[in-house]
Amino acid sequence: MTYIACLFFMLIPTGALSFIDRMIYGEWKGKPGDRLTEALNLLAIVVSLLLYWWGAQRIRRPRFNRVLPLVAAGLLMISILWSVAPITTATRSVAYFFLVVGAIGIVELLDSDEVMRLTAIIGGTAAAVSVLLLFVLPDTVMSEIGLRGLFSQKNMLGQAMVVGVLAGLHGIRIGGRRRFRHISIVALCTIVAFLSKSTTSLLTIFTFFTLHILGTLYIRGGDRRMISICLSIILVPAFVLIMINADFIFDFLEKDETLTGRTELWPYVIDYIYQRPVLGWGFAAFWIRSNPFAAEISSMMGWDFYANEAHNGMLQLLLDIGVVGTAFFLFLWVRNFVTAFKCMNGPTPEIGVSALLFLVGILLIGISEQVLTTADGATVQFFLLGFMCEKEVRLARQGPSSVTLRCAGLHLDQLGALRKEDAV
Repeated sequence: MTYIACLFFMLIPTGALSFIDRMIYGEWKGKPGDRLTEALNLLAIVVSLLLYWWGAQRIRRPRFNRVLPLVAAGLLMISILWSVAPITTATRSVAYFFLVVGAIGIVELLDSDEVMRLTAIIGGTAAAVSVLLLFVLPDTVMSEIGLRGLFSQKNMLGQAMVVGVLAGLHGIRIGGRRRFRHISIVALCTIVAFLSKSTTSLLTIFTFFTLHILGTLYIRGGDRRMISICLSIILVPAFVLIMINADFIFDFLEKDETLTGRTELWPYVIDYIYQRPVLGWGFAAFWIRSNPFAAEISSMMGWDFYANEAHNGMLQLLLDIGVVGTAFFLFLWVRNFVTAFKCMNGPTPEIGVSALLFLVGILLIGISEQVLTTADGATVQFFLLGFMCEKEVRLARQGPSSVTLRCAGLHLDQLGALRKEDAV
């Protein structure tokens, strides 16, 4: 029952079930939510509460690293007070809050490797079904610019494949009898990412492969750790050189320098950020169709479709929750980074490497897509990895003391037994 609840909760944010919605109700521009979507969202809230309740039985007192994400989600809810679309902000922020609540419950209920195993299963299954539907219902899963599979658009498919590759690489680092399964998941998710033609996802997956090699060498220690450090030092100037010559990359990937018009959108977004720099326009409120400013941006860009995001993670955060909220989320990112590094050099280095990989992936995805501003698969993975690293570091700190107490107790019992024998 617990595994099913965790699997369902982790599956909902990915958006893979939107395929069912498309098959039943169809799709069109500006399509609102329907009964199926509303039912799934309500069920996700109920499941998150159950997961938190089950996990709360193992928590003796509130922990700082659990409270901070809840405060971040609460900040999104508070933005209702100044939001230009209070109803939208209320709906999206409530979903975000319960996403964090459910993530807390999952980490308390399952081992870190089990969480990553479920993540790999979800990513691999979504990839396999998307490929199957490509042969069975090609018109349903293909968009004008690439494969979208079970998802509403190709970028969502790309992000799901990024998370699937991340979890698969984690399984490869652990090894064991499931190693071949995880290699297959990594290969399948990479192929589907190529079919989606999502440049951001492909770049992130390539980065994961590179950092996976470096991370594996690092956690094995000895001379291999020194090799990993030396290679990392070499890769930093190489990355800078690549970024300086980004034109070559765009030509190789057959992409324009504006990232399909994204960079041309950013100056307009920045202008509206300056209008409300401190607290923003309200969480998920700016890009609604009833906001005339959002419509004005689409008109000035000359697009025949409606802009629905800033296409940059930092700009979207600033637009939604201003400097105050963005600073708080940056603090969470930095804290997760520090915790992941401690985990990598401590009790469970494999999960520490996975957390560092994903934090770097968030930066890469955030160049052209919104991150941490929606209750999606990438966001839940961000919180899950942060909670898991904190849990492993905490258990490692408690381990030596608990072992010492157990050994002391055992010694006292043995000493008492010896005294009884002498008395006899």
